[in-house]
Amino acid sequence: MQLSAQDTERFYRIWWPLLRYVNAQQHIVPELPATPEERSLGVQEAQQICQVLWESDDLREAFIAENPADLPAADLAIVASWSDRVEGEFFIFRHLKQYTVFLTQEEPPQAYGVLGLVSPIQEVIPWPLPVLVKTVLLPFEDKIIYDSLLFTYSVTFGSGIRRSLNEAYRMVQERDSVMTTLQPRRTEETQQVVRRGNRKNSVCLS
Repeated sequence: MQLSAQDTERFYRIWWPLLRYVNAQQHIVPELPATPEERSLGVQEAQQICQVLWESDDLREAFIAENPADLPAADLAIVASWSDRVEGEFFIFRHLKQYTVFLTQEEPPQAYGVLGLVSPIQEVIPWPLPVLVKTVLLPFEDKIIYDSLLFTYSVTFGSGIRRSLNEAYRMVQERDSVMTTLQPRRTEETQQVVRRGNRKNSVCLS
C-alpha cells in the first residue's frame, strides 16, 4: 500500500527542489537548504508552500523550464504530469492490499486507489474508517500518490453516512472504476518534456 523505497526516494528527490524553488520565488518561509537533511520542513510551512504551488501552474511550469535542480527528463515529466492532479476532500474509505480507497463526495462517486509514501496510509491515518481528509492526489507514472500532506477533519459519521458510503463504493465497483492512475494518456506538456529529454539523450549518445 505504499511506493517502493526507490520510488519514495525519487519522489522526494523531485519534490524538495520543487518546494525549494517555489519558496525562493515567493519568499513564503525562511530559505530552504539544498537537501531536506539540512533542515526539516514543518507541516505548516509545507502547507503554505503547497498552497502557493497549487494555486496555478505557472510556478510548476517555470520550474520545468528552468530545471534548477538539473533533474533528468523522466523526472521533469513527472512534474509535468502534476497538471492532472485532483484536489479536494475525500473519504478514506477502505484499506486494501494494493492501495487505500479514497472516495469523493460528488455524484456519481469517484474512487481512487492511493499509495502511501514513506509509510502506508493506514499508518499515517490509524483511526477507524471512514475518515474525511483534504489533500492533493498526484500521478506518479502509473500510480496515484498524494502531495505528502493529509489534513483530517475531527468528525464522526453515523449509520446513515456509512450506508451512503457503502452504497457509493458498491456503485464504483459495479462500474469497475476504482482509478489507480491519473494518466490515461500523456498530456501535451508531459510529451514535450519527454521529447526534449530524448533529444538531449540523442545528442549525448552521438
